[in-house]
Amino acid sequence: MAKTQPKDRRFFTTTEVARYCEVSNDGVLKWIKSGKLRAFSTPGGHYRVSAEDFREFLKLYAFPIQESFFGTETSAARTRRVLVVDDEPDQREILVRLLSKIDPDWVVDQAADGYEAGIKIGMNRPDLVVLDIMMPKVDGLSLCRTIRSNQETRSIRILAITGEPGKKALALEAGADVCLIKPVGFERLRHELSSLLGRRRPRSTRRPRQQA
Repeated sequence: MAKTQPKDRRFFTTTEVARYCEVSNDGVLKWIKSGKLRAFSTPGGHYRVSAEDFREFLKLYAFPIQESFFGTETSAARTRRVLVVDDEPDQREILVRLLSKIDPDWVVDQAADGYEAGIKIGMNRPDLVVLDIMMPKVDGLSLCRTIRSNQETRSIRILAITGEPGKKALALEAGADVCLIKPVGFERLRHELSSLLGRRRPRSTRRPRQQA
């Protein structure tokens, strides 16, 4: 059920909700469309669930509540580390400049391919990885899966970018929180990045349970 965007500035993607509840993305969409889980839609058509509404849903359907998942406004405001991964130097520089415009305090690093990105992720633990799907050596989809399969890195947020609309679903299935289609406008990028970095991801998993 769609509603007016709430005042609480902490929001979760359907992917995050699905991982927390250990159900599929389709399951979360069914909850939203049936009115069980309140959500609003971004200009790009992505659903977002406020922390307040998600808490209410978890209590109503007897899901455990992990306080570490929700974080606080204080932790959300700390300096963020972002890794930009793209095999095209010009595209990397454009993204770095855009990120600097969005928030000059973000610490932004670069990697030319998925292999180099894997090394830097292991060393620096960025809060967010912005990656292109099509890359040599280790492509974006493989990198997403690697990040999500490792307990130490699975909490990292991933924003994928692709020039092929058909790759979007694959990117989300591989673990990306959001996948944008090129060309990506500044305001759209700013909105998605600000939303993604506004709250934490869960750092642990639990046993599967049935949908509400």
